[in-house]
Amino acid sequence: FEVHVDEVIPGRSNVIAFLRGKEPGKTLLFEGHQDVVSIGDPGKWKYDPFGGEIVEVDGKKRMYGRGTNDTKGNTAAAFFAAKAIKDSGIPFKGNILLCFPVDEEGSMIGIKDFIEKGWADNVDGAIICEPEEKNLCVFQKGAMRIKVIFQGAQGHGCMPLAGVNPNWSLARFISEIKYLENFEKDRVMRHDYLGWPSITPTMIKAPLEGVAQINVIPDDCYVTLDIRTVPNQDHQAIVRQIQGIIDRLSRQYPNEYDRFAASIEVIDDRPWTEVSKEEPVVRSVDRAFREVMGVEPKYNGVPGATDGTFLQVRKGIPVIVTGAGDREVPHHVDEWVELDDLIEAGKIYALAALYYLNE
Repeated sequence: FEVHVDEVIPGRSNVIAFLRGKEPGKTLLFEGHQDVVSIGDPGKWKYDPFGGEIVEVDGKKRMYGRGTNDTKGNTAAAFFAAKAIKDSGIPFKGNILLCFPVDEEGSMIGIKDFIEKGWADNVDGAIICEPEEKNLCVFQKGAMRIKVIFQGAQGHGCMPLAGVNPNWSLARFISEIKYLENFEKDRVMRHDYLGWPSITPTMIKAPLEGVAQINVIPDDCYVTLDIRTVPNQDHQAIVRQIQGIIDRLSRQYPNEYDRFAASIEVIDDRPWTEVSKEEPVVRSVDRAFREVMGVEPKYNGVPGATDGTFLQVRKGIPVIVTGAGDREVPHHVDEWVELDDLIEAGKIYALAALYYLNE
C-alpha cells in the first residue's frame, strides 16, 4: 500500500492509501469516516465505550463500543477487503483508493479537504462504507442547516412592554415552520427509499451572548433548523420560503413593543443525491452481494447525508452506500456490530472491487 497521512487541521488528518493494479484502468474509492460522535453520559453504558468488548448475544459475537457500528467496523472491512486482494495475488486493473477522513460527524471538513486537494480527481466510482444492514443505498437525503436569529430589545421581566421580547417572534416563527413542513410533505409525498422530508427545530438559545437570567428579557435569540430533503425539493426554494415567512411576520407585527425582526444564516447545505442502478459501481456491488449472500439485494436510501454527497455533487462521482450494521444503532448507548456481519461486508467489498475494476 502507498499510504498518506494528510493533515486537514492541526491534530486531525485524513488517512489515504492506494493499492495499484498491474495495468492501467479505473480507480475505485472505498470511503469511511474515522471520527465518532460523543458518548454522552458514560454512566449509561453497560460496556466500555472505547473498550471494543466482544460479547456473545443469541449465539452471535458482537463488538461493543462507540464507532463499532458507525463506522469503524466498515472501514476495517474495507481495509481488509483491499488487503485480501493484495495478499491473494489476484490481478486487477486500475487502482483501489482508500480514504478514511475526519469530521464526517461534524461539518465534513475531511472529505471537503480530500476533494479540494485533488485526491478525488481520478476516481471513477465510490463505495461509501456505512452501517446500512448491507442494503444497497442509491439515494441520500439532502441536509440543510439554518440558523434564524431574532432581534429584540433587552428589558426587565416585570415590565415586558419596556423591551421587545424576541422569544415571541421565535414562537410565531416555529408555528409557521410546521405549516411549511406539512406543505412540503403534501407537495413531494413520501419517497420510496428516503421516506418523508422534514424541517426540525433543534437548538434554541437566548440571548446569543452573555448569561441568561430568568427576570431579564433577552435582546436576541436563535433557533436552528435541521432540514432533510428528498428528490424534487430545491434547497434555494426552501430558503426563499423561510425568508417569505419572515417577511410576512415582519409585516404582521410592525409595532415597537412586539415587532418581528429576524435574519437567516445558512450554516450547511448538502443536496440530496441519487445514482442509477445501471452505474457500473452499483452493478458490481449488486453482483458481489448476490455471490456472497445468495439472495437478491435490497435497495434503499440513506436517511442522512454522508461524505458521498460531496463526492457526487462536487465531482460527479457515482456513489453507492452500503455496509454492515443495524441502521438504528448509530449514536446510541452501547453501540454494537456483529462480527459475522462485518466479515460478509468485507467479502462483498472485495468481490465488488474485482468485478468493477476488471469488467
